[in-house]
Amino acid sequence: MNSAPTGRSERMAATAARVTTVARRLTAERGLTGFTVEEVCERAGISRRTFFNYFATKDDAVLGRSAHRDDEDLVAAFLDGTAPLLDDLARLTAQRWARADMTVENCREVQAAVEREPRLLAKFLEQLLRDEQSDVELVERREGLPRGDVRAATAVQVVGALAGAAVREFVSEGSTTPFADLLTRRLDAARTLLSPDPERTS
Repeated sequence: MNSAPTGRSERMAATAARVTTVARRLTAERGLTGFTVEEVCERAGISRRTFFNYFATKDDAVLGRSAHRDDEDLVAAFLDGTAPLLDDLARLTAQRWARADMTVENCREVQAAVEREPRLLAKFLEQLLRDEQSDVELVERREGLPRGDVRAATAVQVVGALAGAAVREFVSEGSTTPFADLLTRRLDAARTLLSPDPERTS
């Protein structure tokens, strides 16, 4: 399935990615206080106004937290999905990953920036928790579950845990398997392990 943005959204995604790459590299080299927004703008070839149209702070730029989310079409497809819930959740996760252009190099740039600025880790974890809650609410809407139903949270947390493991393998030395395939492999393994049919685990 093609999950790449097109037209204007494609240009916006490219601009956000360029700014994020510059911000991450400068953070890894100097720390967050070692450069200015103006320097990011100069290197990325944008104006200060454009920067703040995309990112509220330097922290957000480093974390890739753009104000212009471009996954509305992916969310709509998830809400209308007819495949098993966990499969559609994994697909949504993989599509978001692809759209964010999370290459091995990009992942390592994030790691280098966080190592230089450990306080970014707390912001990153806060962001993950907000995203998790947002996805829980999506599952509740799709499945018609009451707010706070533990099944919605469990579905999101299961796929999130599998995605985290897939990320670790994706960035490991010598790994060449796409993230989506790594995630699917883990989901299939989890389904087999949790199957009530003993022959499927033999």
